[in-house]
Amino acid sequence: FYDIIPLGTAVSLRGLISAGNHNGDRGVITQYSSATQRYLVELGETGETLSVKPENILQQIHVKIHGIISQPNLNGCTGLVWYTENKYRYSIYIASLEKFASIKPENVMLEKGTVARVWGLEHRQELNGKWGTIKNWIEESNKYDIQLSENQMIRVKAEHVMI
Repeated sequence: FYDIIPLGTAVSLRGLISAGNHNGDRGVITQYSSATQRYLVELGETGETLSVKPENILQQIHVKIHGIISQPNLNGCTGLVWYTENKYRYSIYIASLEKFASIKPENVMLEKGTVARVWGLEHRQELNGKWGTIKNWIEESNKYDIQLSENQMIRVKAEHVMI
């Protein structure tokens, strides 16, 4: 399945309403239910398991920063996506600099195999909200090839892709 985050992926929780006390908690995906379209996340500190919608999960993945003009010293740095300040920026912890940086999606290279969501498209709005697996990043155009299903691959600007 191209639109399902792999089991064992480390995640943090965000945007929870009924279980808001768990926002920011970290855990691991242990199961996905296609019937409910929710993930079971086992929380690291307590071992408690929560059933969570995909939009309430932030994958803890390593990324590479590129194309920043105002802070060129960040280009080429790798970091861990820690949380999203809002839907337009990632907060990335850069261990080599021992600091967090607030980075726009178009300045972050997501790894191949990452499951991400398409959003903000104006011309192909029916694709907004769809999840798929990143197959390739084209540096020259800053676009991703994303596999949405066995028969559907799309090419999307990086600014329209979020984890």
